Amino acid sequence: MEDIELLSKVKAGDRDAFNSLFLKYYPLLADFYRFLGAGTDDGEDAIADVFLDLWLKRDRLQVHTSIKSYVYGAVKNRIYTLNGKNQKMQVLPEEYASEQPISNQLHPDEILFRKERRVMIQRFVDELPEQGKLIFMMHWQHQLEHQEIAEILNISPNTVKTHIYRAINYCRKRLLLLNNQQ
Repeated sequence: MEDIELLSKVKAGDRDAFNSLFLKYYPLLADFYRFLGAGTDDGEDAIADVFLDLWLKRDRLQVHTSIKSYVYGAVKNRIYTLNGKNQKMQVLPEEYASEQPISNQLHPDEILFRKERRVMIQRFVDELPEQGKLIFMMHWQHQLEHQEIAEILNISPNTVKTHIYRAINYCRKRLLLLNNQQ
């Protein structure tokens, strides 16, 4: 069922539609709060608060973009509120990234190559400025579109495109430099 249909059913008070929406976005949002550096308790509280608000305010809820952008933005705002806006964000711990399954159908050498490449890209991304790092990770790890990221961060889509372009360019240059040293 599409998000628009789910949202209209939620607005009509359909609990099954609400549960479907929650189950659809909970794993993505759980990964997202970890990426933002929130602990498990704060992250789960943020997600619970967002969905509780969504349910309580369903009759007057106005989603101007997509429900995906809405819940990502709401969780980000809750996490920032909990942590304080000036706190430096932490990126996803490396040990968490290594726990993610890459694929069961790959050969071990391909799995190792992909894991090493992912670690190397993560290291390059860690060298980016905070805003660029956040935008690149939202695009790369969370597969969010430029418009969605812009709506979540309250910036223009062109700014998002610029940050992603700069991040890719930076990673490409670092990779070339690394290859030339070997």
